[in-house]
Amino acid sequence: MRMRMDEAEEGEPLIGAKTQVKNVDEVDVLTVQESRQRNCFCLLAGILCGIAIFVAGTLWEKHSASVGSILLVSGGEKTVPPPGALQQPAASPSAGAPPAQDLQPLVPTQLSTTIPTPAFRPATTRPAVTTPGLPPLTPTKLGLFSAGDYRYPHDPSSSAFNAKAMECLRQTNPDLQRFEYPADAEEHFEELNRTMSQFTRGVKPLCGKISAGFCGPWLENYWIWEFSAIWKNRKNGTRLRDIFGPYIPIIFPFLDIFIPHFYRYPKGTLETLNQTLRPNVLYLAVSQCDDGIFGHWPDRKLVPFRQTDFPNMLVLSAGGYGHVPLPLFKQIEAPVQAAPIPERTYAVSFMGSLDHGPKGSRPTMKAMAERWGKLRNKTVRIGKGSDWKEVMTNTTLNLSPRGFGRNAYRTEELFQMGFIPVYIHEKGPWLFYRDLWTEEKIGFFSTPGGLESTLDRAFSDMQKLMDMERRIRAMRDTHFMPLGVLDQISKFMTERDGGGDLRCEPLPDSIL
Repeated sequence: MRMRMDEAEEGEPLIGAKTQVKNVDEVDVLTVQESRQRNCFCLLAGILCGIAIFVAGTLWEKHSASVGSILLVSGGEKTVPPPGALQQPAASPSAGAPPAQDLQPLVPTQLSTTIPTPAFRPATTRPAVTTPGLPPLTPTKLGLFSAGDYRYPHDPSSSAFNAKAMECLRQTNPDLQRFEYPADAEEHFEELNRTMSQFTRGVKPLCGKISAGFCGPWLENYWIWEFSAIWKNRKNGTRLRDIFGPYIPIIFPFLDIFIPHFYRYPKGTLETLNQTLRPNVLYLAVSQCDDGIFGHWPDRKLVPFRQTDFPNMLVLSAGGYGHVPLPLFKQIEAPVQAAPIPERTYAVSFMGSLDHGPKGSRPTMKAMAERWGKLRNKTVRIGKGSDWKEVMTNTTLNLSPRGFGRNAYRTEELFQMGFIPVYIHEKGPWLFYRDLWTEEKIGFFSTPGGLESTLDRAFSDMQKLMDMERRIRAMRDTHFMPLGVLDQISKFMTERDGGGDLRCEPLPDSIL
């Protein structure tokens, strides 16, 4: 403050400081007097204009009232709008949904969803003030594409009730006995998630350097918000199994808690989960983290449990450790218009780090791709640069090597943009929609060392590549966007529409 006062003494006065008038001559005084006279005339003219406008407005109001009374009369009686017809309904927040200030849109606002939020106009005819609005709440009924009023087809007493789930888990534990569906399924579900909610207070989607500045929503957030809203707003007669099939779902933000707490959970979190789960009941969880739900700490003092401690928990995993692979994505990428495949500059490309992932994996990928390009006289570009998106757009096959975990963000980015990926895996592929990969309907997958033969096979049929790219673009909403992925999860759980395209895998031998 002392420095600022000294500056004011030498320069302009501070706001509120008394100014000093020095050496005012007669010309200045006359100028001031003339200015005051002009101001008085302007003020008087303004008052007269105001009176005239007021009188005109009063006369017009009386005229409008008489016209309005005539319009409201029908058959000699006044027509009165029904109660509430001129009021905007109050929104009812969904249980389990995030606070309004933290709510994130399910899909980009410029794209429409299958269940548009009704728009209500204010009663006044004047245009509403434009203010930053909150994103719409997630859909308020079971409406993931073709879900409608679906009812789970199997009775809990029948062997078919959880046959698919048991077949899935027995790929990891062949001797697993059949689990029971609790008679109090709805109450147990709400008790479980109410108990675990004590650890979610103040939790927001993961954000920071570790996520490259992306602050969600992540797949776990979509899962929590969407299905919490569906359950909260279910129709009368809807049972838990109609939405989640034979599973008791665990609605919990594992990623948003695990990583900010240095890859572990606050004290008591997993212990409470373990105490609340019943050993003879089948549960389902969605996981984004490449460490899985429980991490890969060798010392159980830091994380006391492992996934193998919960043989009755089926995990749908985007990170690469679980029973059902899911797509891994961050931000949404817009579809890109590109030149026809035969006219693109690069046959194969990859723009990104070569140091990430398992040691030696990406350098081997680079060496194999470049050698293939020289042998086949094809243009290959492997490197880094700010023009990565332009290169990607001008490439026939984009390489997508696994990252720290088995999956890769790039694969989902390519699908959303409308391009064909070649997924490079090591320690086993993590193939969401496995059948579509193995039948080469949506892309190719290869180890680094086997890349040359994979590229030979891919480029042996250019018509197949063009058909594949068209198919990928047609499947964008149903398989590669957040709502589409949730719909696939819904189909997997409930066997709706044949059960969708997600497939079970044995639990991998290692977390990473």
